[in-house]
Amino acid sequence: MPPSQPDPQDDETVGAALTGGDESTLPQEPHEAASSSRLSVRRESGGRLPPRLELHLAGELDADTAHALREHLAVLAAHSAGGLLVLDLSGITFCDYPGLYTLLSIHRTLPLAGIDVQFTRASGVLRATAERAGLTTQLALGDAS
Repeated sequence: MPPSQPDPQDDETVGAALTGGDESTLPQEPHEAASSSRLSVRRESGGRLPPRLELHLAGELDADTAHALREHLAVLAAHSAGGLLVLDLSGITFCDYPGLYTLLSIHRTLPLAGIDVQFTRASGVLRATAERAGLTTQLALGDAS
């Protein structure tokens, strides 16, 4: 089954969160959006300064699902004027090398668009894969879950 496309309405809300848009446009409850049937992304944003958006990833981050995540974050970056993106990786149950390199790409490229990226609570599965690939230091995975 091909990955679903991100909802443009969601991306406008995400953009408002990172650019410090009117707080009334921000969701009051966490918002759920499925990037694919095997990887889900739950968003939480709020009226913090600097603007901050938290994405909680759950499921499989692999060659098939990484593409949808990259597209989703590219749209987010296009609608953003900066802020902090926190990726909570505690829900990752499987990760292959393309998934790791997707995280590395996110970590290196979003700051070029003015979006700082922080990884938190990496799952044991993700940490083990990063160690095997020798990417633990480059990914800056944050505290363990």
